[in-house]
Amino acid sequence: MPIGPKKDGTPDVPVARPTTTPTKTAEVNPTSKTGGTNAPAASTRGTGFDGTITSPRTAALDGTAPAAKSSASTAVAFDSIKAPGGPAKARILDDGLDSWNARLDVIENAKTSLDATYFIMEKDPYGFAFLGGLLKKQMEGVKVRVSVDAMADTFGSKGFKAPLKGRDYLEELVNHGGEAYVYHPVLDRPLKGDYSALASNHDKILVADNKVGITGGRNIAQDYFASPKDMKGAWRDMDVLLDGEGTAKGLTEAFEAELKNGDASQAVTKDFLGNWSKKDIQLVGAYELMNAWTKAPALDAATKDKLRTDPALQKSMADQFVKLALAETGKTVNREPSSSDVEFLTEQALALVKHAETRGSRAAYVQNQTKQHDTQAKIIDQTSAASGQRVNNIAPSLLALVEGAKNRIVVQNPYVVLTKDMMSALQRASERGVKIDIITNSPLSTDSDVTQAFFLEDWQTILQRCPTANIYVATGDRKFHTKSAVIDDDETVISTYNLDLLSGFVNSEVGAVVKSKELATDLMAAFEHDKADPANGFIQYTIERDANGKAVLKDGKPVPTFGPENHLSQEMLETYAKKRNLWGNLIRNNIPQFEPLRHDE
Repeated sequence: MPIGPKKDGTPDVPVARPTTTPTKTAEVNPTSKTGGTNAPAASTRGTGFDGTITSPRTAALDGTAPAAKSSASTAVAFDSIKAPGGPAKARILDDGLDSWNARLDVIENAKTSLDATYFIMEKDPYGFAFLGGLLKKQMEGVKVRVSVDAMADTFGSKGFKAPLKGRDYLEELVNHGGEAYVYHPVLDRPLKGDYSALASNHDKILVADNKVGITGGRNIAQDYFASPKDMKGAWRDMDVLLDGEGTAKGLTEAFEAELKNGDASQAVTKDFLGNWSKKDIQLVGAYELMNAWTKAPALDAATKDKLRTDPALQKSMADQFVKLALAETGKTVNREPSSSDVEFLTEQALALVKHAETRGSRAAYVQNQTKQHDTQAKIIDQTSAASGQRVNNIAPSLLALVEGAKNRIVVQNPYVVLTKDMMSALQRASERGVKIDIITNSPLSTDSDVTQAFFLEDWQTILQRCPTANIYVATGDRKFHTKSAVIDDDETVISTYNLDLLSGFVNSEVGAVVKSKELATDLMAAFEHDKADPANGFIQYTIERDANGKAVLKDGKPVPTFGPENHLSQEMLETYAKKRNLWGNLIRNNIPQFEPLRHDE
């Protein structure tokens, strides 16, 4: 989640200035830039990007020193991360529909337990179907726990957190014995003079039967799963499917860490009126509707085109699938549907049938099972600042991997606002000759003006300090939301972690570090596909360099050869000039909280 107002109208809160001084860890002697013979273990009590002390738990990192400033290799760095994990069959989920069907498959095959936590879960055909699948499994005897964040749905209009606006759907799950939580309700956030009032649960976790799990950047909403052929501007994102007891344990620990994080997780209780407006048929029906649609035979191209634009065909097909869904729902819910139930499912069906590519997509997902690889994987986690004390196991792990890189680092992240630590680590990697590719948003594709203001101030500095770096920015209709990395074509990171202040300072985050050349190859292929896809519209920002690759400076600053001025409108440039001055200069240089983002050498 970035800081600042989003283009979708969802407000983010600004960072509060703390009244307390972060505790510092003891300094350690820096290691050689050329690397040592052994990589020090990543830190248990090292400083996170926020400068606060991290605390160990079962998923903590071993050692007493901050992340190493050099490593023998990424393999050594990977081994130094003492986090839950082990052997796991892993598969990247770069396609939105594959990622959606993976979730449906995990839910459908769950036998004993399902845990799900998402920053965003919206009331659309995908959100209702997801929650409906969880309700159906709870009614079948599977133990279900679900958590949704409050800040992501600030005014309660889009999701399931608010009474009279969606909470009754969570209450339906609770009425059947499941557990549901709203994380850190906005009105229950006391101002303590620290980050706690801002803290959100930014995790994205689905884990079943202590065996299989999914994490990554996607929330539960149609923006994240729909095909761009059906929804212009559908977001580009990345998840990973992990089948292994150790990784499932790590995801479960991350889920439970936020339940135990002070009093941030507010349990949803049964409606004191008995949930007189029953939602069981609506929820299970939405799931059965989606299940039938994804498993139906795929349509030919001509029929898909007609379905997207022909109201009569949409109505006919919607009515057909509502009947199928109600028939299946009757096997689970023992009551007759009311007129409001039928009206609700018809509304959902009319919205769903416009997603022509979603129909028949389950078969394609199953056919792609060959993309699964045997790997070693670890789950890295950090808790939010809700209780005033954070466990931060992600920043030290990421820094250790960067410090261990020998050949290449490829980073995809929607919000690039580098801290001093990460900037320095990338600079040292560049000095070792490591090629660095950073793939992110431009003002044309972002949903966060504020993070772009920082990035537009910093991109030239990144290229100056890292001579081996390339920066690619998206300019297309699709919002770029992937939070992934490949290091030395061997280790991959797929996470919820943004390179911004809220991920570094405030929110809970989770991710997977996977050691597998095959998975790294798959992720690199996805990166290359992204760069070549016209829907993303990637272009490269560059600066002038001399024959040795060193940045050419004019008045002490790099000379851009292609940048925002070459592809943005004058109006947008003028708008961002004001934002850059406010956030990238005035706030960064004058508010102590932003000191970690200052890059004066």
